[in-house]
Amino acid sequence: MLAVPAVNLSEVSARAHAQRLISQKKTDRLVQLLFNSDFLMTRFSALTWRTGLSTSPANVVVGQEGWLYLGDGHDNNTSAQRFGESANDARLARDMGQNLLAWNRWLRAQGVKAFAVVVGADKHRIYNDHLPDWANLQHTARIRALLDGPARPLIADPAPALRQLSGDDAPHTYYRSDTHWNMWGAAISMETLRQTLTQQGLSLNWALTSPPTIDHTGTRIGGDLASFLRIQATLTEQEPHPALLNREAIKSDVREMDTGKALKAGDFGRLQYPGHTVQVVTEGAANDLKVLWLRDSFGIAQSPLMAANFRETIQLHWGRALDEQARLFVDLVRQQKPDLVVITVVERVLPANLFLVPPPQE
Repeated sequence: MLAVPAVNLSEVSARAHAQRLISQKKTDRLVQLLFNSDFLMTRFSALTWRTGLSTSPANVVVGQEGWLYLGDGHDNNTSAQRFGESANDARLARDMGQNLLAWNRWLRAQGVKAFAVVVGADKHRIYNDHLPDWANLQHTARIRALLDGPARPLIADPAPALRQLSGDDAPHTYYRSDTHWNMWGAAISMETLRQTLTQQGLSLNWALTSPPTIDHTGTRIGGDLASFLRIQATLTEQEPHPALLNREAIKSDVREMDTGKALKAGDFGRLQYPGHTVQVVTEGAANDLKVLWLRDSFGIAQSPLMAANFRETIQLHWGRALDEQARLFVDLVRQQKPDLVVITVVERVLPANLFLVPPPQE
């Protein structure tokens, strides 16, 4: 039992923290510090995950050859993928398609030139060969009725292109230890977006080569799924960076829209999760266009590529934009008068009532 406090106090900073807690007589927090057993779980997980055992099964399904997948604790993800499209999924998808067409008509009436929904394809659907056998039933995608329906011209679904690039010898488009696509996968999704917007009649310059190519490959530590297993720092991921035609000209200014507060971003406008409405203005972007972009975490890797292509992007999470009968979304369209509206949304949440919010009746 005394070994646990000994390990927790092995760092100088931990010992100093313990002394502060003693002087402040914060006994409960001192006990938590001394007997925190997280390091044991980290070591146990590091030993067992390669055998297929997940120490956090609600969050992570351990696949084959080091691949990790999101578990049922997130929108019943694995089970939903196993059994594919249900009758309710098909009904919701058809209703959603009709609703997207109604939004498209409303947006066009507001002067928006094009409207597209980019599907953040579930990793299960792209790299299913690495799933454990019990999870790989290869059923029809839950959004099939949406993809096959009348709203298809509005949907940028990069899954077919991503699957073509999913061979073992090809650079990965998704991180093995993360839920999301990497920069290379994001570039493929952006090419699908370009094709969708072009088919809607928009003439665009494009910062990415077409088809996309890889400029160089870097590395990073493990991703969100590895973090659930507490092995993030022990893993290394490849990060293929797509080639950009205007890389040297790109310079982004990133601010909270409501306050004007400057925000720190990565390379040319890379943004994590926008907790507020964020405005990114990029000198040297390929197109002098304003985009209202509703997004989620699949937009992280897309964000520098959106900045490279569009001079101004106004970004917020789609859940916040569509809440309260889409009041914020409607206000932003009316006030900001964007040229384009793009939604990037992870596939697993598409069969949801939130995307059935109707446009204003005008």
